[in-house]
Amino acid sequence: MVYRTSISLDAKTSRILEELMRRTGKSASEIIRDALNSYYEFEYSQNVSKREIMIYIDFLSEGEHVIVDLEHWCAMWDELNEKADEQFWEMVAKSGQEHGIQYYNKGLRDVKSILEYMEPGNFFRVKEDGDGSYTLILSCPSEMRFIKTFLENIFRAQNIDVELRESIGKLRVVVRK
Repeated sequence: MVYRTSISLDAKTSRILEELMRRTGKSASEIIRDALNSYYEFEYSQNVSKREIMIYIDFLSEGEHVIVDLEHWCAMWDELNEKADEQFWEMVAKSGQEHGIQYYNKGLRDVKSILEYMEPGNFFRVKEDGDGSYTLILSCPSEMRFIKTFLENIFRAQNIDVELRESIGKLRVVVRK
């Protein structure tokens, strides 16, 4: 059964629809149906929020990030923790500093916004414990040194004074006042 309706489009949306029809060879109805279905999945997905999807797009669109299976990630950190030298950890620290500057330029200038931006990367899940206190539940316990070193240097680059405390499979982040 087909339900017919009419819609009004502003000039910009009309140009976009015309371009999509030209590029895809689809009818206006097909494009609008696809758009509505995508919008519904995007807005009402039970698994991923719109904010997370936008962060995934930001992570992946420029080719600066990769998707790695969690088992592989843990295996890599088990091996690295045994064999990595201080030069490796200095590179992690430098990368954290560079990310701190990059995040600052993106407008991520406090602990909460930085942690929430990083969370969809699946390094950890953030639990806000109270004013300026967070618990990071790590995806893999062997990534502890990496996460701690990386975050220390992100916050250092932005002159954010935090205390990072290790626990079993968790990292506590407390903003010093």
